[in-house]
Amino acid sequence: MCELTAAINGIQCDEAGGVDTWYMFPRFDALGVSTVDTLTIVAGEATALTLVIGKNAFPVTVEQETSSVTDTAIGERANGSYGREQAATLMLHGNTASMIVSIEELAKGRTSLIAKLNDGTYELYFSQFGAKCLDERTSGTAFEDMNGTTMNFAGKEIYRGVKIDSAIVLALLV
Repeated sequence: MCELTAAINGIQCDEAGGVDTWYMFPRFDALGVSTVDTLTIVAGEATALTLVIGKNAFPVTVEQETSSVTDTAIGERANGSYGREQAATLMLHGNTASMIVSIEELAKGRTSLIAKLNDGTYELYFSQFGAKCLDERTSGTAFEDMNGTTMNFAGKEIYRGVKIDSAIVLALLV
């Protein structure tokens, strides 16, 4: 369907922006095989999402106002094309040995992300093809500078990011 079939009604109340918590899971394993067992999307919401046995999502807590996600339509009229560019940025403070290992693994794989937004809702991104993670480590210069890593996730998808219920997200955790 490529026509508007219903009114678009925005929220009439002010709400907080930003991301509270991220949930990440590998979209593909080391052999390139999908880690998603079931994914059902109906009317802008993931109504089912399960991972294959042995795969789990992991929470990543971030400081407020240090991460964001964007989902931008792409395509060309002349080509009759449509797609999405999704991007997420996370700033992680600190630099432990376990962080080094985890970030290195993220950079080598393709990852799906779920954002728990500050308005209390959850959204699933990079659901079909996963995101490539590029990281940048900085020690800072001054005492008040960040000592940590900025992770930038990027990928192209066919569909826009969708809402997902918190119960489905919690079932994905270890």
